[in-house]
Amino acid sequence: MPVTRLLQIIAGVCGVIALTFGLGTYTHADLITIHMLFGLLVSLALLVQAILAASTSGLRRLGIIGIVYALIVPIFGVTQQMIWVGNWHWLVEAAHLFVGVGAIMLVGTIAARFLRLRKSAAVSIAAIGDPARQAR
Repeated sequence: MPVTRLLQIIAGVCGVIALTFGLGTYTHADLITIHMLFGLLVSLALLVQAILAASTSGLRRLGIIGIVYALIVPIFGVTQQMIWVGNWHWLVEAAHLFVGVGAIMLVGTIAARFLRLRKSAAVSIAAIGDPARQAR
């Protein structure tokens, strides 16, 4: 199993768990710590995936975007309680939800493009043929 696929699975599972515990914080405030742990795991999966993409020639821009996004996600998550306190705080909470889902989607996008790039490279090598055979 390619590393990109494994990171995509980890980010997806941790994202669903973080979402579940995040929704659970409305009824049980003590779930925030475990919600933050799984959110951090999503961010770390995105960061590793983005570093892999940034080191690949066809995915550098997407990798850099992923690195910046992976740094923004935990900062926004930790500081969101201090942003726009009052009746309109639900907008910040909705933005927090969308940023988290966006991180999971970015991991999936990077993984899909990485696999597509790898597949097209394998097809082009097969089309050229084996250089060792052509030398004979």
